[in-house]
Amino acid sequence: MEKKNENENEEIKKKSKGRQKIKIEKIANRNSLQVTFSKRRAGVFKKASELSALCGAEVAVIVESPAGKVYSFGNPCVDSVINRYETGGRDEDGFSAALRLQIEEESKKKYLEAMGILDKEKAVSVGVSGTNNWWEDLSLDNLGLQELQECMASMEVLNNNLLKRADDLANSSHDVLYQFGAMKW
Repeated sequence: MEKKNENENEEIKKKSKGRQKIKIEKIANRNSLQVTFSKRRAGVFKKASELSALCGAEVAVIVESPAGKVYSFGNPCVDSVINRYETGGRDEDGFSAALRLQIEEESKKKYLEAMGILDKEKAVSVGVSGTNNWWEDLSLDNLGLQELQECMASMEVLNNNLLKRADDLANSSHDVLYQFGAMKW
């Protein structure tokens, strides 16, 4: 009896053909063709994604379906990969994509640091004066000549400080570009 159960289980298992090798030729049935295209397209895009993630490669895949629809996958994006291919590995302004990303990340880091400092300074000024900006509450109509001259001097100092800070930030971004060899002095 035990052998009979084993034979029945084997027969049940053998009903499926399993994974078989197929001939590589165009599929005649339109429905099967579309289903196969969709599955294979997803597989190709997945492999391209894995290649990009594992090797750090920039990948672009463009596929046209039998129905005439175009599908694409790209990392970081299809347009940037194609542009790099057409320009020989450089963007329009001469930067490589890796260098551009590094510069952008460094700039973003500096921007976030500057915003943090600005937020701290705003918090201090709000705590001291109770307002965000001292010039917002300033009414020039009620000031005398001496007070207007003091206000004007304060504004000039503020303007000079802002210009100096802007120059410092511009020079630091040039230093980053120079450091990565993108800009020659």
